Amino acid sequence: MAFAPPQLPPSHFVRHADCMVPFLKGTRSLGSDDAPGFIGSSSVLSRVRSRNSAMHAAIDSSNAESVESFPEYTNNSDEESDLMVTVAGGGGGVGGFDPEEKLGLERETANVGDPQTAQLEPMNITKVLTELQAIQSQGPKKYCILGTRHCSFLHQQIVEMLAYALVLSGNHLYTSGAAGTNAAAIRGALRAFQPQLLTVVLPQSMSRQTPESQELLQDVTNVVTMPQNDEMPLDVASRICNSHLLSQTDHLISFAFHESKTVLEAAQEAKKLDMLVTLLYLD
Repeated sequence: MAFAPPQLPPSHFVRHADCMVPFLKGTRSLGSDDAPGFIGSSSVLSRVRSRNSAMHAAIDSSNAESVESFPEYTNNSDEESDLMVTVAGGGGGVGGFDPEEKLGLERETANVGDPQTAQLEPMNITKVLTELQAIQSQGPKKYCILGTRHCSFLHQQIVEMLAYALVLSGNHLYTSGAAGTNAAAIRGALRAFQPQLLTVVLPQSMSRQTPESQELLQDVTNVVTMPQNDEMPLDVASRICNSHLLSQTDHLISFAFHESKTVLEAAQEAKKLDMLVTLLYLD
């Protein structure tokens, strides 16, 4: 037969930090006949006290060992506060790091100026008169189109359309034979069916050009070659070719990236010659 434990009032408890033990009033022992065996109150209290004493003894022993190992940090609040400040500050030999010292990870601020402010160039009366003359002039002009080799298909279509419109309106177009922008200008000019208004100047001889350029130039009537530059590096020969093109024209139209060194140098040279310069950046 099973017996339910007796219902104890709330006041009959012994409260301790580590346990809460039911306190049974009465003197029932392990050998009682009318109920299951219960441990008497005195036995329970003795066990709790013995457990408590053992726990405190262990804590006191560990504290004693800590005091023996680190006697300089016991009972000294000033030294403890100094230690905390030293560790928090990063000194005291913890890696030897000084928070006041810069680690050298800071980057220099890029000087990009004020992009929202228009950069006003000093007025050049010669340039103003040249632009007014170009606006009022109704006759055909000599245009030079130069640009980068690394030109997207969309940009090539724009250049081709521009060259077609210039030649169709009676203007003479000058360009070089490189791929990309210059090749697109040649194709656009050929679409106007006025071969006399297209002149291509090559930096070197025809044999030094790529097979694609040689095939395209077969339909061009006015081709100027510079075989005397065959022994030169291509960039040097291209600068000479660009200078010759600028000396034959009135208006330069350039398509370039900010890293297109040769094309940008040609634009600067054209400005020094007081030519009209239209510089279009692809980036």
